Order: sequence, then C-alpha cells, then structure tokens
Amino acid sequence: MEISELEYRVAFNMDDSDPIQKVLNELYEYSTTRDFDSMYCHRMRLNLFHGIMSEAIEKKQLTKFDTALDIGANAGIYSKMISDFGFKSVYGIDIDDHQLDKAKKYFTSDKPDKLVWFENANAETLPTDKKYDFIVCSEVIEHTTNPAKVISNIKAMLTEGGIAVISLPNGMSLPFALSWVGYKVKGRPIPGELADHMKYPSYRTLSLFSNGGVKIIKSTGTNLVYWHLYKFVTKSSLFTKVNYWLAKNWPFKYFSQFFFIVITK
Repeated sequence: MEISELEYRVAFNMDDSDPIQKVLNELYEYSTTRDFDSMYCHRMRLNLFHGIMSEAIEKKQLTKFDTALDIGANAGIYSKMISDFGFKSVYGIDIDDHQLDKAKKYFTSDKPDKLVWFENANAETLPTDKKYDFIVCSEVIEHTTNPAKVISNIKAMLTEGGIAVISLPNGMSLPFALSWVGYKVKGRPIPGELADHMKYPSYRTLSLFSNGGVKIIKSTGTNLVYWHLYKFVTKSSLFTKVNYWLAKNWPFKYFSQFFFIVITK
C-alpha cells in the first residue's frame, strides 16, 4: 500500500501482515529503530481515535464537517484520518519541520472539498478568530511552554456545536508510575520527557476542560499495563485486545497511560 492511499483500519497485530502497520513502520521508521514500545502505543492511540470519531458521528455529536484543525500534526496521520471521515478542509500544524515534511509529501491534498495542508505554527500563538468544527490535540499540551494558553486557544477556536479530542499522558497510570519509581530507586533524576508526562494525571485533565464554555462529553484511554511487557506478549492478539478494552472503560480509563477526552461547545 502506498502511504498516500492510507485508509485507516483498526487492528491489533503489530506485524507486517497488516498493510496499515507497514505504512506506519515506513512513515515513523519503526522498522529501523525497532522501537516496539512506541509502535505499540502509537497504534493503540490511532485505534482509539478512529473509534472516538466513528462513535461521535454515529451518535450525531459531530454533525459539521467543514473545517478541522490538527494541533501537533507530526507526520500527518491524524489529518489524513480526519479528511477520510469527510471534512472539507483540514489544517495541520507542528513545529517539527522533519515530521511536517513527511506530512506535506504524503498527505497534502488540493482536491475540492478535500483540502489538507500543513504549516509550521505554534499552538500557543494561533489566531483564535479562525473557528473549526473539529480539533484534535494529541500529546502536545504537556510539551508546550504555556499549556494554559494552548488550552484557552482550543476552547476559543471551537465552533458552537463542534467537538475537540484532546489526549494527554496520564501521570497516575501504571506505566508512568513504574518508570518514576524506577528512577527514584536508582537515585537518578527524572528525565525531562517523563517529567512532562507526569504533570497531567487524568483528574487534572478533566478539571482543565470542565469549564471555559466547553463541556466534556466523553473520557476514555488506552494502554493499561506496563509497556515493557509488550514485546513478550503482544503476539497474542487476545492480550492486546483485553489491554485495549480495559483501558477504554470505567474505572480503568482513569489509570490508562494515555487519557482522552472529547469536549463540545
């Protein structure tokens, strides 16, 4: 399958028998880096996002498909998925030119009623006079210098009746908690990225988006157990599916590694 022909399908096998996984391996260089942990977590987040979108459309929570914004577009996978769900115009932004170059190369589209384009832009300085029917912001807020501004911008840019999907690493999840304990036991300082990921336990994410003119209509999550188990057990699709299902649902979602919320205005 050519990358430009990608049409996402949910799957739980992490091998090259899945055409979508082949595309992801090429786009994110998983075959070269052999970073199985990242590959696994990434695929589960994509599965969950696809499910969230499908459910929002089925329940008619998402009814307007004119404009969409992908904050932290990276290599463009979310933007492509959003476009395939029927949005007429999808604007992806990121500050990583290396990843943006991939997004521009493979997923830019100038087709009428199916526009997709990408720019280097900072989520903290986006103009809020432009409104979007759908916004996704996945694993971005924790890395910004002014998270409150990004959150404020998302709320301001969402159209009345539009929805936004936000995901953040969950500081009270088992994977991050075990990593934190490991560093403490060894007497080593917590590295910056892990420290960033520990800032947003699920209850804090809920509080940040429970006001300001928006309301939370769904919360969910993905990846419940410790990630270093993956390489030993994920050849079993049963384990993968159980881990995925548990992390999505109450009460386990509040302890999932990646916590997702859906808001509307």
